[in-house]
Amino acid sequence: MSWKKYLDDDTLIIKGDFNAISSGLLGGWKRVNFLFNHTVKNFDLKNPIEYYKKVAERYRLKNYFGLLTSVPMEKLSFKKYDCVSTFVTAGVKNPNEKIKIGTINIIIIIDAKVSDGGMINAVITATEAKTKALIELGHNFTGTNTDAIIVATTDGNYYEYAGPASKLGRKIWICVNEAVKDSLSKWD
Repeated sequence: MSWKKYLDDDTLIIKGDFNAISSGLLGGWKRVNFLFNHTVKNFDLKNPIEYYKKVAERYRLKNYFGLLTSVPMEKLSFKKYDCVSTFVTAGVKNPNEKIKIGTINIIIIIDAKVSDGGMINAVITATEAKTKALIELGHNFTGTNTDAIIVATTDGNYYEYAGPASKLGRKIWICVNEAVKDSLSKWD
């Protein structure tokens, strides 16, 4: 494992050397040295991008991908299977409630090299695993409006594929499915 994780009160920070893709704010595809997931406590953000950048500045992060969530870090779930490590914060609430705590953020770190197509496939596999977890828990939806994901790779064995039937994809599926269920169970 060539990376380290730190948990501050409201922020998970992971430091390493990653090739990563992100669907979060200012996401995309690039090499990064930090990944983070931060709990937003002010549900009425006027400028989420400015807030996002201030979180990175607060922790002196350079070259990063991050995610914002309404879910407290006490609900964070970590699952590991071989070369796949998954961090999930999951919350789903009735959209008619006054304060809607709902977002499923997924950070997947793969301690291996993965083809470009495999990286994209990892996002699909993770989304399918998240959806299956929600269905297994009795929900009739596939996610929330603000779900986001980061897939980051380091170094090691090479994987061409990451679909659910592949060796790597199966590991991703198991980690994400279990982590989503575990994070949601922490609301009980």
